[in-house]
Amino acid sequence: MNKIKALFLGISISILFVNCEKKVGKTPAPVAPPQANFCDSIKFNKHIKSIILNNCATSGWHESGFPNGDFTSYSGLKLKVDNTTFKTRVFDSPNNPMPPSGMLAQSKLDSIKCWLDKGALND
Repeated sequence: MNKIKALFLGISISILFVNCEKKVGKTPAPVAPPQANFCDSIKFNKHIKSIILNNCATSGWHESGFPNGDFTSYSGLKLKVDNTTFKTRVFDSPNNPMPPSGMLAQSKLDSIKCWLDKGALND
């Protein structure tokens, strides 16, 4: 019985060491910055609207009558953009990200940032 326990303990320790990964000192791969003229091409109706409708104005979230903003229309979204709560929730809340399913892909965040930096126009 002791041999079985010793064998089991040895196998368990071996598996533990094989599955452990040293993460100290490792840095994530850098994200390439968007192209220089990337922001010039970003338009609300062509790029941003679909991101908002597919990730924010979904069933139960930011639709008509939602207490924290209706993002199904430009005017509803613009209210939250103008009071800065949109930018804060999307970019500055890593422990409570929007959308709740997790941070958006970097390419989508880059597009939103460009749009916001250009004045969040309805173009």
